[in-house]
Amino acid sequence: MSCEHEEDLTAYVDGELPPPHRARVEAHLGTCAECQGTERLLRLTVARMAELPDFTPSPSARRELLARVDALPPTWRERFAQLLKPGVLVPSAGLAGLASLAVLTLLVAGRTRVEAPALEEWDPGALEVAANLELVEDYEVLGLDSSEDLEVVESLHELGMP
Repeated sequence: MSCEHEEDLTAYVDGELPPPHRARVEAHLGTCAECQGTERLLRLTVARMAELPDFTPSPSARRELLARVDALPPTWRERFAQLLKPGVLVPSAGLAGLASLAVLTLLVAGRTRVEAPALEEWDPGALEVAANLELVEDYEVLGLDSSEDLEVVESLHELGMP
């Protein structure tokens, strides 16, 4: 059923609608066959329910029913509420806070830059290599064996030889 008055029909049959709203539902019932069928079904159900004998559950049936309800697994809301209790939430929040602090410390420590040593502290050999990178590449291409051959490569560059 997809009629907009569907939800009002039960209250209409039970006589619970205020007069203006009741008049709108009655006007609608005069034009909607689907709602007329639903109204008939609701009235029949109410009449049949009135024919049923009174039922009073025994005390043992009540206890059994309550035991079954208690045995049901907790709903997600109950589990969530259990997590929010102070005995669970406070230690969990403390652990989460410590974990966050540890991660933050690692991030800050990772961002701390190590200052490059002053130029005077550099290895003189490394400085010479850095200053003559082009020569070093040639040095490696020529397959020379010692750093003393660097002077040979430098002389070749001065002569314009590759």
